[in-house]
Amino acid sequence: MNIIKKLQNQTVGNNRSLIFKKLIVWLPVILMYIVIFGFSGQNGEQSGGLSRKVAGVLVDTADKLNIIEVTDDNREIYIENCQFPIRKTAHMTEYAILGMLVLTAFIIDGVILKAAVYISVFITFLCACTDEFHQLFVPGRSGQFTDVLIDTTGCIIGVVIYYFIFSLIKNKIINKK
Repeated sequence: MNIIKKLQNQTVGNNRSLIFKKLIVWLPVILMYIVIFGFSGQNGEQSGGLSRKVAGVLVDTADKLNIIEVTDDNREIYIENCQFPIRKTAHMTEYAILGMLVLTAFIIDGVILKAAVYISVFITFLCACTDEFHQLFVPGRSGQFTDVLIDTTGCIIGVVIYYFIFSLIKNKIINKK
């Protein structure tokens, strides 16, 4: 009878350990999606203000590095021209990070690398769809399928970079043995 109780306790302990491990592995994914969802929850004015601030910093930095010559007359033009690429680059970067985190979680969970790559891209695509759907209900924002494609492209870029780095490291470790 004691042996059965010990086995049950071990199983309960292993299940708790497994749940804790899964939570730790997937927590960065969840946190990153919360960050993305938070940015998407900003109304149009808040979102535009953030990209405007980033554009201003980039324009000022480019001016200080003598990459461009900024005057009082052309500063606003430079800032306006930078905002769209900044927003789309931010989308791609967020989803590149999300894709890499999802891929990492699957690899740690023991999913085969190539399968993990495809599953990660698909899951990130679904996240992008839900994110754009969410934006349909945010004042001054609109959900765009083109943004889903931009987000997914960012994910693919991140996952491909991750895949090649992971493969190189894995091959170096195998070749050392």
